[in-house]
This record gives sequence, C-alpha cells and structure tokens, in this order.
Amino acid sequence: MEPNYSSLVSSELFDWRPAASYVLSAAVGAFFEEYSKQLNAAQAEAVAATEGPLLILAGAGSGKTRVLTARIAHLVLDHGVPLSRILAMTFSNKAAREMHDRVKSLLQDDSTIRYPWISTFHSVCVRLLRQYGGRVGLETGFAIYDSSDQMALVKDAFELLKISDKTYHPKAVHAQISSWKNDGKFPAQVASSSRASHFVETASKIYVAYQAELLKAQAVDFDDLLLYGHQL
Repeated sequence: MEPNYSSLVSSELFDWRPAASYVLSAAVGAFFEEYSKQLNAAQAEAVAATEGPLLILAGAGSGKTRVLTARIAHLVLDHGVPLSRILAMTFSNKAAREMHDRVKSLLQDDSTIRYPWISTFHSVCVRLLRQYGGRVGLETGFAIYDSSDQMALVKDAFELLKISDKTYHPKAVHAQISSWKNDGKFPAQVASSSRASHFVETASKIYVAYQAELLKAQAVDFDDLLLYGHQL
C-alpha cells in the first residue's frame, strides 16, 4: 500500500484551530485490513474503535503502544483524519520518540518532518502556551525555570515575606507548591484557613509570592506547563 502522504502532512500539521467534526465510516479500510493480521483479537478491536472514548488496561509489553500507533494510522489512512487533528501524549521523552517514530513508519513517511502533536505532555503544553499563553498572562517568549531557578525564587519569597528558612526548609515548601500545582490548584485555591496546619498556611503564603514573582519575570516552572496548559 502506498498512501498519498503529501495530502496528509502539510503546514496544517502545525495548525491547532477548531476543526469540523469528522464522520467516520464503518468501513474497515486497506490499512486496517492488512495490519490487523499482526494483532490479536483484543488489539484489533481497540484499533478499530474510532468513536467515543476508549480505555485500554494492559500490562507491560502487551502491545499498548502498538495499538495506539496503529489506531492513529487507521484514522489517518483509512478515515482521512488530518494528522493535525490527532493529539497523542505520553510522559517520557523516550516513550514519545518511540510513539512518534512508529507512527511515521506506519504512515510510510521517510521525511524529516516531526509531528508536533505526538510528544510529551510538557512539550505539547509548551507549544500551546507559546501560541496562546497570552490568555493566561504569559508572553510568547516566557522563560522556563529549571530546579535551581525555582529554588532561588522560593528563597526569595521567604525573604520577601520575612519568613526564616529555619522554620521550614525551602525544599519542603517547594515540594508542597509542586504538589498543589500537580493537583491543578492555583494560589487562590489553597488560601490558608483556620483549619490549616502552620506549615500549609506558611507554604500557601509563599506560593502566592512565588507565583507572583514568576509572572513578574514572565517565567514558568515545569509544573506550570501542565497547570497553565490545563487552564487553556
């Protein structure tokens, strides 16, 4: 099978504007008909499921990546869904590269083009924020602070609020801030209360100052990438 790949990958690959709904036919398609010979019954069923949400529960080495990448290829080659309308994310760079390269192989694409929407959660959020960050108060050229930059800013917040780092270690406060962000909570959502422990009350105040300084510097930390990405 020789897919007409030039019609599937173009400048639209980098476009993230809302698209019209795609009505997927029930036809199997040439790709699925051939590739399904390499799948077991459960895998083939998952690849062919193109309507609505799908949860796959399987152990390590059971072929989850194979199913996911085959499903993407099935949507593109058999149903004509533009690759720019498919978002595939994972946590590690290694897993993202594996997923990306398998999709390229299935689509028989030997170009040097990289698919921007098959990547890690953090990379996808960076790309979204570079384009739409103004909606959450970020300029397109925002900086991404590494762990040492983040710790320095936490210590600055201690000094700004005149809180001694002998009271609580900055690393412990930073870990608490990170936990709040991973729970999707902004400073206003963790405001101190009479029922909060002294540590939580102190950390929430530092969180407010820390986040304000980040915005002032037009910078984000790694957790912000997901926090603001989710907000978008």
